[in-house]
Amino acid sequence: MATKQVAVDSTNEYLGATNVMEFGIVPDISQEIIDSPVTMKDAELEAFMNEPVMVTVLSSGRDNEAEYIPVSVNGVTQMFKRDTAIVVKRKYVERLARAKETGYTQNLDERLGEAMNHVKPHRSLRYPFQVNRDDNPKGAAWLRSILAAV
Repeated sequence: MATKQVAVDSTNEYLGATNVMEFGIVPDISQEIIDSPVTMKDAELEAFMNEPVMVTVLSSGRDNEAEYIPVSVNGVTQMFKRDTAIVVKRKYVERLARAKETGYTQNLDERLGEAMNHVKPHRSLRYPFQVNRDDNPKGAAWLRSILAAV
């Protein structure tokens, strides 16, 4: 039985909650609860994380971006060349999915008074990527749960 291959483009996925912050007020830093469809025992998880997955790290369009991206898991480094498909173990894809950065915007119109103190975070992936091939039927759901985690 052939399984349908579903490519997952991380740039179009939910990257977790981003709440507006206000200066002078302690923010609520409680963790967002994400329902994860994947539950496995340790041995199953180890096998799952070592499965091969084909990914492409995309160019971010920034000036002077590095052509190669080093990703390390347990002291072993895997190099990713931007815009080139590569087959790697799933554990390296997890590191790519967890590499997020947060930028902030603030409305600086002084006529707004206290509303000027609201800072809005914007979350993005440090290294945008897409999964070209994942033979495990749980792979796409697993990746979406990792991307949604804060």
